[in-house]
Amino acid sequence: MSNRTFACLQCRKLQRRSQSIAAFFCPICGVESVRVNWKLHVPAPKKRKKWDSFWSRYLLELRQIEEFMRDPSITEVRLPLLNQTLYRRPS
Repeated sequence: MSNRTFACLQCRKLQRRSQSIAAFFCPICGVESVRVNWKLHVPAPKKRKKWDSFWSRYLLELRQIEEFMRDPSITEVRLPLLNQTLYRRPS
């Protein structure tokens, strides 16, 4: 079974864990970590500007995906970081 990267945004730590777990809590601070898409390269936490920029864009795209799933009036969502465009089929 392959591993996935989980990131704790509070302590800026990256952890590799099995992809089959639904949630992972940071062993340092106990906050639930964010699961990162396997196609993405997460910048090193020491590079603060790149780290902050990446996480603001990634979390925005996750919110856009959630909104697209919730709202049937949205027909298209462009996700540049994930290099994807989501389309809704006309019903």
